[in-house]
Amino acid sequence: MALENKIEMVSDLIEAAKKFFIDLFRPDMTLEKISEVVSPRLDDMIKKYEERGLTYSAGKFHIKYADGKHFQLEFEMYFRDEEGKWHKCANESELRDYTLLEAGAWKTIQALKVITFPIEKVQTKGDEVLQKDKNLEEYREAQAMPATEPAPAPEAKKPEELTIDINEKK
Repeated sequence: MALENKIEMVSDLIEAAKKFFIDLFRPDMTLEKISEVVSPRLDDMIKKYEERGLTYSAGKFHIKYADGKHFQLEFEMYFRDEEGKWHKCANESELRDYTLLEAGAWKTIQALKVITFPIEKVQTKGDEVLQKDKNLEEYREAQAMPATEPAPAPEAKKPEELTIDINEKK
C-alpha cells in the first residue's frame, strides 16, 4: 500500500472519529437507545476501513460517568493493515448533560461509573456490533430482584409460669 494512501486512510480515520458523536442524542435516551444509535455507525466505520484494506481486530465503546451532572461517550477500535501495522481509531465526546438520559439510565451510569460494550464485527445480518456489558447485566439483575426483608427474629420462648403453693406452717 502506497504511503500516500496510508496517510490518507489514517487521517480519514481521525476525521471520521471526530464527527462520530455529533448530533447523537435526543432527550430521554436509555442505554438501549444509545446502543441502537451507535451500533450501526460503528459497523459502517468498520466496513468502510475494511474496504480500504484494513482488517478490524477489536474495540470497545464506553459510556462514562464524568461528574454529578455529566457523562461522556468514547470508543476505540483497532485495525491492521496489509503489512501488519496497527491503526487505532478512537474518539471521545464532549461532556453531555445528564438530562439527555432517561432517569434509570443516569442512575445506572452513576452506580457503575463506566459501562463498556465490546465492539465485535458483524458476522451475519442482524448481528449487533455492540455486545453486552457483563457488569451492566449483573447490576440490572440485582436491581430487578425484590428487596428481601429480613427474616423475622425467632420468637423467644416465654418462660413457663410455675405456680407454687406455699403453705406456711405455723
